[in-house]
This record gives sequence, structure tokens and C-alpha cells, in this order.
Amino acid sequence: MARNSGKLKRYWLQLPADFAVQLVLVSVLYLVGFGLHALVSGQAGAAPFAAGDAIWPLAIGAVTSMLGVYVDRIEGRPSTYFPAWISGRDVPAGQSARDDIRLLPEPVTLQSFFTAPADTVSATEHEAAAWADAYSALTEGLSEDDITRAEARLGRALPDLLIALYRQQNGGSVAGLCIPLPDRTAPTRYDLVILPFGGHNDLVPAESLRRVWDTVTDYADPATPEDAAQFPDGAKAMIVLAQWYRETLFLDYNQPGAPRVGYTDFDRYDVNGNRDAITWWKNFETFFAALRHYELA
Repeated sequence: MARNSGKLKRYWLQLPADFAVQLVLVSVLYLVGFGLHALVSGQAGAAPFAAGDAIWPLAIGAVTSMLGVYVDRIEGRPSTYFPAWISGRDVPAGQSARDDIRLLPEPVTLQSFFTAPADTVSATEHEAAAWADAYSALTEGLSEDDITRAEARLGRALPDLLIALYRQQNGGSVAGLCIPLPDRTAPTRYDLVILPFGGHNDLVPAESLRRVWDTVTDYADPATPEDAAQFPDGAKAMIVLAQWYRETLFLDYNQPGAPRVGYTDFDRYDVNGNRDAITWWKNFETFFAALRHYELA
């Protein structure tokens, strides 16, 4: 895998550190076993090394090395089991990349934005009925009063199209949605699209909408100097729509007019130590128009 990814040099440079860590680990385990043996048997002596203590490890090492070379020869270069999008390299001429996803031609609409729960074949009829009732209550659309309370709590007016989605269903699981990267009209791999609703694949319910600032305070203290850098600029005027770990889709109210939509991983930094760039859409309507349905290839 190191060879196919073009990182063989990094692999060899990492080996000394790996051996050092394993040497420490094995030494600690040996001393623990030595101590337990002394406690149980009452004998603290150690037997001298015998010839077999060296022969067996060397023999096993030789066999596994030959197996490793054999596997490497079978895999060839590049390995067909090592996807090009993981290695970060283009697919060589004459080879085709494995398709992971397939974009669907139908546009995303208010009616197709959300998805119904998957059927559970192992559930009994009673369990299925209970789940259906719970899901129905969870996904009931919001009233005008609900929207007003949510906006009053946030101190922000939500985009009309987002309000229309909440009136249809109060957040929850959405359909398989992605946004192709620029200049990628028909992407077939996950690395060529943005998954704005993250690994949870859901929209935050209106009553759970929070500022980016609030989500960071879950693990960082703004009054502590070492935690201050965890808070993005303008975080108090950013409303989280979806979040998976620190991959965040949010509304940005830091400029006049309608809020723009941003997407980024707040835990990711570039090689210079700068926070990862944010992908922006002019407003929620522009963001919604960029969404595409996808299915597994």
C-alpha cells in the first residue's frame, strides 16, 4: 500500500519509530510477566538464552518475509484493491476507477429532500408499528408558531426555503444528497463530491439549532488561552444545520442580507497550520439548487 500510494520513503522513515515503540511495549510486557512469575513461583531468577530463543524468531521472520514478497508480487503495481482516490493519484491509462456512487438525474425538490426510515426485517409487527408512530411524531412538520419560537431563540430569521423544509418535516434523516466538486459534472467517487449533511446524513431539528460557538463550548473554554483558537472567527453568527464530528454545514450571518451557506471541517488545517478553507454558497437557495441525489454504484 505504501508503494502504490507513492509514500514508500515515508514508510521506511516510519519504521525505526515503529520498532522503537514495539521494543518498549515488548519490554514492558516481558517485565510484567517476569514479575508475575516471581510472585507465583517465588523464584526471581532468569534462565540464560538458548539457541532456540534466536532460531525460532529468525525462522518465523524469514517465512513471513517471503510471504510478504509473494503477496506484493501478486498485488502488482498499481494494486487493483487499492482505490486511486485513497492514494490521491489519477488512475493510470488503460485502467478504470471503481465507481462508488452514481448521481441520479432527478432534481432535488422539497418533496424528495427527506427520506423515510428503512424497513427492519428483524422487527416484529408490534415493534415496527411502535417505530412508525415514533418516527411520525419526530418528523411532523413545524407550525408557524414553532418557526417563530425557533427564530426568536436564535435571534435570526431563517431562509424561506429552509422554513419550507421544516414545515414539511422537523429535521431528521435526509435522502442521499451530495454536491459535485467544481468541474465535476458526473462524479463517480466520494472524493469528487461534498456530502454536506455528514455521516449522520440528517438536518438538525429546529429546536436543536445552535451557533457554531455553542458547539465548540461543548469541549473548549473560550476563556482559556489554549482553547481560544478552537473558536472560528464569527462563530457567534453561524447557525449549524448539520454536523458530523467537526464537519459542519452552517448558515453565516456575518454579512448584511440573506445568510450564506458554508461547509468545512473546523478540525482540519493545511500544511501551513491555517484552518481549512470554507466552501461557500451565496444563499440557501443556491446551496439547495446545487444538491444532487446519489445512490451506491
